[in-house]
Order: sequence, then structure tokens, then C-alpha cells
Amino acid sequence: MKYLSILLLILLTLSACMKQDVNPTGPIIEPPFEKLISRDTLKTGQQWGITIGQSNADIYAKIQEIQADKHIDYVGVVGNVFTSLAGFDTKIPLYQSIFLDQSSGTSTGIQISFADDKVKAIFTNDGTALNKWPLNTAANATIAINDPVGGIYQKLVNIKQINAYANKFERLSIFSKYVSKVYDPGMSASPLWYFVAPLGAKRYNVVDLNFSNGKLVSIYSSVFESQ
Repeated sequence: MKYLSILLLILLTLSACMKQDVNPTGPIIEPPFEKLISRDTLKTGQQWGITIGQSNADIYAKIQEIQADKHIDYVGVVGNVFTSLAGFDTKIPLYQSIFLDQSSGTSTGIQISFADDKVKAIFTNDGTALNKWPLNTAANATIAINDPVGGIYQKLVNIKQINAYANKFERLSIFSKYVSKVYDPGMSASPLWYFVAPLGAKRYNVVDLNFSNGKLVSIYSSVFESQ
């Protein structure tokens, strides 16, 4: 959970900069106090077999290949923000969480996280924990703790049709991609992916993958130590 929290903190910060608006920074994020140990930039060559010039899909396949050895559970996809539910029926099961909010960002935005293919937690952006959302709607338009992930898409479609909640679908964000699950072709639209690889009890490597025109153009590799 510590490394997922680090990853989400980075992703939310960068996505906010790219979108120039407010992204949720609620209870899913647990930022640690950290010390930068080293930082390297690669524009040629490779790190762990991830090679400059490879395509998005090939890079993802390589990350899956080294996943077990490097203990990489998630890839962060910067700017993976949408204004429509179209295609989310196949996307939601591939990601660790989904954030719902108005286009400007609000304290009442909704953060839904998943684990073991079920809803694990629901929070508002101001830190309020919920057992279900919305609170007073029919069962087919309510997302609750332990709901199967496979049924979330249709529930979101039903919730969006309720006027009181329609504005929470102005911005849909899915940043944290399960490495164990299949490639999402939509990831290729992102210019920047992140993952965190632990190096010991306190040290971890944050690897930034920068893309242009579907090809990897640089790798930023930073080693941090939690205090």
C-alpha cells in the first residue's frame, strides 16, 4: 500500500499540472517523508530491459515480464482523464481505482478503490469514508463496499442518469493500472507512465517513462529513502 500511495501522489500531482485544475488528494494518498538519494536520466540504452525507442505496448509487456522480480504492482498513467463513460466497461477491471468529479474539482468528488476484483473503499475528496454511494438510490444505481468490479460500469451508467449526480461524471480519472492485467490500448495516449520498485525496507525506485508519438524517448530513474 505504501508504494501505491507514493505512485498515486505523483500521478495526481502531475495530472493536476497537465490539466491545470484541481485533482482529488483525499485518503487514498498517504504521502511519506522522503529523501532523494539519486536521479538519472536515460535518452539512449535501457533500464531493466526497458529500452529507449520501444513502443508503448512493448514497454508494457516488458514491465509485465519484470513484474515479479522488481515487485511492480501498478503502472501510473498520467493524464488518463475522460469526460465520457464510453469504453469504461472494459477499462474499469484493469485499474485499481476510479475518481469521479466535476470538471473544476470539488471536495465532494468520489474516489472508489478496488482490491481482489471488489470495491474496497469509497471516499469523498474531503476524506469522508462511505459504505456506499450514492446514499439514497436504488440498488442498481448504488455502488457499495464489496460490490464485484464487473458490475460497476452498469451502476455508473445508472447513477449518471440521475440529475443530482450527473455532474460527477464531468471528469473520470483512472490512473493506477494493475500490471498483472492486460494492456489497455488507451494507455498509449499518455505521454508519461510511472512505476515504483522497492529496493529494500526503506528505499524505492520511482521510474518515469516519457513517450512521444508512441515511442519511449527517455527514462527518469529516481531513488528515494523513506524517513
